[in-house]
Amino acid sequence: MTKTLDSLSTELVASLQGEKMVSLVTLDAETKLPQLSVVSWVYAEPNGTKIKIALGHKASSIENIRSNPNVLVGIIGAGSCYEVRGTATVSQIFERTMKLCVVTIEVEAVENVMFYGGKVTVEPEYEKTYNPELAKKLDTEVYELFTQND
Repeated sequence: MTKTLDSLSTELVASLQGEKMVSLVTLDAETKLPQLSVVSWVYAEPNGTKIKIALGHKASSIENIRSNPNVLVGIIGAGSCYEVRGTATVSQIFERTMKLCVVTIEVEAVENVMFYGGKVTVEPEYEKTYNPELAKKLDTEVYELFTQND
């Protein structure tokens, strides 16, 4: 039986300090069925009690969270796979290079969900396929938003 924690471990916090591909599961505002999104603008607060995710202001996940704030975040990192359950809130719209909202998730439970006897030896990687200068500018703006309200 896996022990459930009420905050992120030091290793998970370290792995969620930028450019990390995670899964966000919300409940669709209309159908009430689970909806999966993959996001990369993610930041864990140092004490492990909150995760922040930036989304475009028209992302369906935003309306889903406003309708039902219960979310799951799936993380592959720190040598395993984790389910983070929490309650999310959505910020106002920030107008930067693009219009963004910051989703703040209050961590309620963290569980290692890796199958028995398994260990992650290589974490998923991705590359951005759009303008590198724009990508850097957007990343800088997002991570400034994440840390200005810590």
